Amino acid sequence: MKKNLFFIVALTFLSATAFSQGVSFGVKAGLSISNEKVSSNGFSGSPSSLVGFHGGAYLTAMFSEHLGLQPELLYSGQGYKSGSTSVHVNYITVPILVRYNVNDLISFHAGPQIGFLASAKAKDGSNSVDIKSDYKSTDFGIAFGGTVDLPMGLNFTLRYGLGLANVNTESDPKVTNGTFQISAGYRLFGGK
Repeated sequence: MKKNLFFIVALTFLSATAFSQGVSFGVKAGLSISNEKVSSNGFSGSPSSLVGFHGGAYLTAMFSEHLGLQPELLYSGQGYKSGSTSVHVNYITVPILVRYNVNDLISFHAGPQIGFLASAKAKDGSNSVDIKSDYKSTDFGIAFGGTVDLPMGLNFTLRYGLGLANVNTESDPKVTNGTFQISAGYRLFGGK
């Protein structure tokens, strides 16, 4: 898994910078509000949402004034709550986003996202049980959202990650992830 993750990230970052006109790099962190959708025999439902944390780094490579590519490498704390039990499922996610700058302040982004399972635990009070074997090692979906870039390097992003793959190791029920992210970032170098 580590070799695959390194290869995907390195290839994306290298290809993005090779053909770009303007490159910037930054870090970001924020809240994740996540849930899982469970579907079986035509019925579907969702438990309560869980608030978690996400953080990591991003690279923006602009090919023109308005169009670019924004790969990211993030730790994403996800999961759900059901009664007194909370399920914490943590991923290393790699979104590969097409970025469209409307102007110097506002941009929109969308693209595929792959997640590599780092850990999964069910917690009830002080009791914790490892449930990593209940989840597939990878998740796949799409991410879309928008960013406000301020002149001093600060930026704020709203994003939704829609899981498309069944992350349950069993074929039934089908379980997919959904995560809403609110983050603050800081551009360390480069333009927007």
